[in-house]
Amino acid sequence: MIRRTLALHLLVAACGSLLALACDPPQCIESPATTPLDLAACETPPVAVDPQIAGAHAEWLENGDLVITWTSLGLECGTRAENVELTSDCERTGWVFTVEIPAALAVAGTIDMDAHPEVVGTMTVMGPSGSGKTGTIGDEPFFTGQLELTQLDAGCVTGVLHGFGSGIPDPTLGGPELNGGFLAPTC
Repeated sequence: MIRRTLALHLLVAACGSLLALACDPPQCIESPATTPLDLAACETPPVAVDPQIAGAHAEWLENGDLVITWTSLGLECGTRAENVELTSDCERTGWVFTVEIPAALAVAGTIDMDAHPEVVGTMTVMGPSGSGKTGTIGDEPFFTGQLELTQLDAGCVTGVLHGFGSGIPDPTLGGPELNGGFLAPTC
């Protein structure tokens, strides 16, 4: 009887664990931001990678525009800030920044974000005291600082961020200010 009760408890515990995994909300499951193979096409940026960036990726659009996403979370390549769901089912702390750079600016060089409202920006910030999404509205620049692009090709976009962020001083609401290199494999 004791052996049967112990076996039953183990079976129930195992089934409960499987159900918990099966019912984990998809927005809570995070994949690795990049793998070593993803970075093979990337040149090393001229300065150290910003330690706040857990992952980055880039996408070339058919019209020649360039989309770059930086994040503190492990997100699947192609996930943009506007795609990250805010839900009470999953407590996460982190941020996602996405920019869409017009083809004319998607060349090696430095973009002063304050001078280019045509660069569309979106961000999602999640924290214990609240979460939110916002993005470009009208013809005002969304992000501040500078985005220096050093390598742009089909496999990777590499560069340096100088004081790059939302300009909102509260990191809980505005995310971090990024200073350092990045490697963004393309999707």
